[in-house]
Amino acid sequence: MQDHVITDKRKQNHLIALVSVTVFMFSIDYSMLNISLPVMADFFKVNIRLVSRLPLAYLLVVTSTVLLFGKLGDILSFRKIFIAGLAIFISGTFLCGLAPNLNVLLGFRIFQCIGEAMFSPMGIAMITTFLPDSAKGRGLGLMATAQGIGFCLGPIVGGFINDHMGWHNIFFVNIPLGLLAIMASFHVLPSKQPVPESRRIDIVGAILVFISLSTLIFGLNSIAKLGLKNNIVISCLAVSIAAAVIFVIWEKRISYPVLDLSLFRNMDFTFATVSALCTIFVYMGLMFLMPFYLSMVRKMNIMDAGFLLMIPAFMLIIFAPLAGKLSDKTSARLICSIGIGLTTLAFLAFSLLTPQAHISRLIPSLMLAGAAIGFFLPANNKLVMAHAPSDKQGMASGVYKILVSTGGVFGIAILPLVLMSRLNKTIVLYHVDIAAARHSPEILITGFNAAFQFAMFVCLVGLLTAVLAKDKKGMAI
Repeated sequence: MQDHVITDKRKQNHLIALVSVTVFMFSIDYSMLNISLPVMADFFKVNIRLVSRLPLAYLLVVTSTVLLFGKLGDILSFRKIFIAGLAIFISGTFLCGLAPNLNVLLGFRIFQCIGEAMFSPMGIAMITTFLPDSAKGRGLGLMATAQGIGFCLGPIVGGFINDHMGWHNIFFVNIPLGLLAIMASFHVLPSKQPVPESRRIDIVGAILVFISLSTLIFGLNSIAKLGLKNNIVISCLAVSIAAAVIFVIWEKRISYPVLDLSLFRNMDFTFATVSALCTIFVYMGLMFLMPFYLSMVRKMNIMDAGFLLMIPAFMLIIFAPLAGKLSDKTSARLICSIGIGLTTLAFLAFSLLTPQAHISRLIPSLMLAGAAIGFFLPANNKLVMAHAPSDKQGMASGVYKILVSTGGVFGIAILPLVLMSRLNKTIVLYHVDIAAARHSPEILITGFNAAFQFAMFVCLVGLLTAVLAKDKKGMAI
């Protein structure tokens, strides 16, 4: 066995626990911030659109820089980048809690997100590099569980803090955990890891990735407010495509790329990553649309809707560790296929909902969606990383995180467009105005059904690629 692989089960558990704590930290941070946005808007006397720049900053910074930090992890060591990222994240978190105005808060938020972009891909890379095959699935499953717990607790903890202590205090929750994680890292993380062929850094490639992804995310997030034909949206998407084309040409010419495109020559790696993108697309799209469905179609109050929206996360918490353990004993490909197959069935059920449907029809669908995603993610994560070379685990984890984040952005941007497109057709068909349509569950449901049907089609694409992504030969099952 390679000398960087941890054979002591106690030390394996320590590594899994450390990574899971850091995953929990950024998950609860993100969900506490989201629930606090209306309070922040009122505190700073601004509209929701302005405070929405805070979660957008997360997407922009993390997605567009994670690939560079993944490469740095391969070169400098996961341990160094992980610890440095935690230190920056905790410092930024503390500064956010002291921010006197929105612009300063946004600046500190960007600084904080740089830290997360550093340590979060290292977690996946360390699990798949330092653990033996027989423990990787368990580690990835517990990571997914920690993420689900963070997303579940975030709205509850954030709501309590906002009501009783003030929004500034949401940023102080993670500081004790972060400091403990930094101290534990010096004792838990191995110092040895596979050495990459080249230790040079592709700065031009990193800049092109940043330009392409940041303009793509900004453009997609602006569609809902400005429309698809707006010049700003068109310009952003055009710049993103141009930068992506230049990036591919550049990466093929350079001997030390920030993204080794040869990773995608392995079709199993490519199929597994596309399957992940499709799954996150539909899940994030669902979690974005469902609050509007519950409030506009079901006429449900916020508190009741919030409890319903916790169902998928709870199911993910239950099924992710189970799927992780199973992927250590049987085919990860099979588990991924079952997971996204069940996701497809869940969206079929969502697409058949009617305004009169009893809540007992919705709850099982939400349970199935959460369980299916929890079943899919750990096995898919293991499959993706198994097909990446040992000296490129940081880069591969960066690619994976980019695709997951981009899939989420696509889901949040595209499914509402499908919904609105169908609603516009329905409004013309029934000869009603938009104001009347907003109060008509029978008209609104046609848009939601169309969005869920489109998501079901995306699930089928993900199912096809999941079936095509074979287990790696020699992979412990």
